[in-house]
Amino acid sequence: MKRIRRLGVVLGASSLVLGTVTIGVGAMSATAASKFKACIVIDTGGVKDKSFNQSAYQGGLDAVKVNPNIALSYLTSTSSTDYAPNITTFENKGCGIIVTVGFNMDAATAAAANAAPNQKFAIVDDKPTTTSKNVLALQYQTNQAAFLGGYLDAATSKTHVVATYGGMNFPSVAMYMSGFVAGVRYYDQTTKSKVKVLGFTPGKGNCNLASCPGTGSFVGNFTSQTDGKTFAQNFFAQGADFVFPVAGSVGLGSVVAAKQAGAGHQITWVDSNGCATDPTECKWYNATVAKGVEPSVKTAILAAADGKFKGGVYHGTLANGGTLLELNTTSASSALKATLAKITRGIESGKISVQPSAYPATPK
Repeated sequence: MKRIRRLGVVLGASSLVLGTVTIGVGAMSATAASKFKACIVIDTGGVKDKSFNQSAYQGGLDAVKVNPNIALSYLTSTSSTDYAPNITTFENKGCGIIVTVGFNMDAATAAAANAAPNQKFAIVDDKPTTTSKNVLALQYQTNQAAFLGGYLDAATSKTHVVATYGGMNFPSVAMYMSGFVAGVRYYDQTTKSKVKVLGFTPGKGNCNLASCPGTGSFVGNFTSQTDGKTFAQNFFAQGADFVFPVAGSVGLGSVVAAKQAGAGHQITWVDSNGCATDPTECKWYNATVAKGVEPSVKTAILAAADGKFKGGVYHGTLANGGTLLELNTTSASSALKATLAKITRGIESGKISVQPSAYPATPK
């Protein structure tokens, strides 16, 4: 499915086809052995989490489509103790680039990069603490698109109550939630409304990828769909009609809760377009606050294969397509879509702040 580079409506979707290239790290054929090896260390939640793991792997598949000389492999981590061994396994396999998925792999990636300065690494959603120049940090200003998601949910809520929760309280998780709250507050300020947000209260100071102050509802993992269902049920019981889970595959449990709650309850998804990764449940996704994991991983792998890889930091924004809001709903009017497009331009120009502190909190 063609990725929407700007605000738009998903008109059709198809399931991702996995397994079209080398999977795992078993014995490679003589042909594969001569290819450039791109290797991905998947975080807990698995390669079919319908979120950032799946997006990263799809980025690898996209790279293979462009350059068939790339042999793609992945290893799934069942716990944090697998990170370092998985990286080592790929180093021993002679991988030209190793992509690690998620901020949880910060320490393992930094240690490996420091120990092997000639090994190329890219890491999704993190900037490891290392002086090594062989790491490309893929980071995304997701509070920009989350601001749009918060505005959308506030504008389409019938109960005037919306909610969000996270997997674990890391800045890259809280950044989504912070931007979401800011979008709701901006809606309240500009339309003189009072939409309540459950699940996250921003702290003092600005939210960024290094620090995003705030307190709220965090599951404590990225794998338990049971927890995701429970959290959403609790929010629905408190009157919310939209829930925004920032928790990887945990959020799939919230989709189940929305289905059980029935019409009028939806999920705003995160990372990868919900209707593309979960087409049979598309009606339960109001929208997706997406991050450009697929194109950024694809670009990193292709650069490494072409000998043009450079370490450093990639910042994904609304302006460069590194984060975006994808509408999966038919409830957004043409007027609302026009307003969201106008807000997008305001964020890109810097005229509209995505910091919650820029707007008064909605009275409880």
